[in-house]
Amino acid sequence: MRSLRSTQPTSSLIKPHLKNISGSGTLLDGIVVERDIEQPNSGIYRPGNQVPRHIVVLHSGIPATLRWRFNGRSHQAFFSGGEAIINPAGLFVTPRWSGTVELLLMAIQPRFMNRIAREMGASRPVELIPRFHFRDALLEQLVRGLVMEFEQPESPDRVYADSLVHTLIVHLIKKYSKTRMRPQLSRHGLPHKSLARVVEFIDAHLNDDLSLREIADVAGMSPSYFLTMFKRSVGLAPHQYLISKRIEQAKALLTETRLPIAEIATQAGFADQSHLTRMMRRYTGLTPRRIRSM
Repeated sequence: MRSLRSTQPTSSLIKPHLKNISGSGTLLDGIVVERDIEQPNSGIYRPGNQVPRHIVVLHSGIPATLRWRFNGRSHQAFFSGGEAIINPAGLFVTPRWSGTVELLLMAIQPRFMNRIAREMGASRPVELIPRFHFRDALLEQLVRGLVMEFEQPESPDRVYADSLVHTLIVHLIKKYSKTRMRPQLSRHGLPHKSLARVVEFIDAHLNDDLSLREIADVAGMSPSYFLTMFKRSVGLAPHQYLISKRIEQAKALLTETRLPIAEIATQAGFADQSHLTRMMRRYTGLTPRRIRSM
């Protein structure tokens, strides 16, 4: 299984004056997610020659006051954990925090968001609406889940990370933009032949580092539509189905062969033996050694 782990920089890739704790680096298509520290009244971030990106900020730590300028007026608000900001590409608000804050940041390339919107039936580029100091439970859950995926001891689950990204982008488009997308979903899930092709493809590539788009391409669908249609068909999200098949493969190798557990983990598509053990314990309640001894 190809590694997705990157060496984390000491400064943020999104706002270089911030201290980086963890993040995706350049591993994700079209976005960067990070956990960062910003000092009080630190230097104003100026994009310079960077391509403008949509920025989502989620406060994640000790409460603090933020001051910023918008539409020629000064504003301030007291932020606590989970409160968010949506800063569309090209909007410069000169933010300054009153104290040291931990922030979860996501930078989205507009072309990437526009591509997902087109795949969902939109006929025009996405225009995000600025939002300051608000709560959105789903947005918080998705951003936290995506950041935490890059803080695990093993390489991130690429299909899971891709799924979070697409779900998050679609949520932003639907709730925080003027864009309208045409509904194209079938109530019945994937056609039988498409589902059979997808299942066959996953079975043949269990130990590969699959992406959500690669799997969706087999069904001839965009990743965002595929997420919903696949779950309607099998009752599991694509990453859940993929993990269940890898565990099934590992169980078969544990009971039918005497291969070392570390080798079984690799053959079944897990990062290493500890990753296999953690997933098996989570999904079956048993360790690989316990399954082998049964």
